[in-house]
Amino acid sequence: MPLWLVLMTGLGVLGVGLALWARAANTVVVIVPQANGALGSIANPPLSAEGGQQAERLARRFANASGREGLEAIFVSRTRRAEQTASPLAELLGFTPIALAGRDGSRMAAEIMGRYGGHTVLVVCTRAAIVRLIRALAGRTIRLPASRDMFFVTVPRYGPAKVLRMTI
Repeated sequence: MPLWLVLMTGLGVLGVGLALWARAANTVVVIVPQANGALGSIANPPLSAEGGQQAERLARRFANASGREGLEAIFVSRTRRAEQTASPLAELLGFTPIALAGRDGSRMAAEIMGRYGGHTVLVVCTRAAIVRLIRALAGRTIRLPASRDMFFVTVPRYGPAKVLRMTI
């Protein structure tokens, strides 16, 4: 077999391998705001009846999103509403939500990327935390999201992150 053919085959195999590796190295962070809370004077209110319905809709939307091709973890900010928003989905998927350590976007991003870099995760947090987290993950400043906004942040191993905003 000619040497040039062996080299071309080797380069082809290397190229395919690198493409697969680069694809597998993407981290996808799905970020949703915590559901609506009950009105009142307490600092960390539970979900309202409407918020409970929002949490159930989130669970139905992501019901089949676990396993190798889907969500591998659920992160929540340390608020009752975030925990209660994620609870129906976590129960459905058999996950234990992971409480994010702090409110600082860089710290949240480092925790997510350190534990689940190269995987797909869901984050439920306050709307202000969404702004900070997207700034830390993608280097972009977004306006304060509406309560029905959902974000898909794709963080490749190399190159800039991409942010997709959807209204649900």
